[in-house]
Amino acid sequence: MPISSLVLTLDASPQLRARALSEVARDPRITLGPPLEESWLPVVLETRSLPEGEALAESLRELPGVSFVDVVMVDFSEQEEC
Repeated sequence: MPISSLVLTLDASPQLRARALSEVARDPRITLGPPLEESWLPVVLETRSLPEGEALAESLRELPGVSFVDVVMVDFSEQEEC
């Protein structure tokens, strides 16, 4: 199960920022971190496949209120079962 850590750079407009936060918070595959200085939002994506994770990251890039997406880390290794 791929896990991706991203940082979203949010728009300067409070309305667009709020819209982006609302949209991102609705997706159960996304865990939000605390916003930093109202400009950056750390998020963790947990998806079933790498293509699904890539598509989700791309949809975040296109979201109104998100100016940029930095990929911090992607872990797509399989976890071993005990």
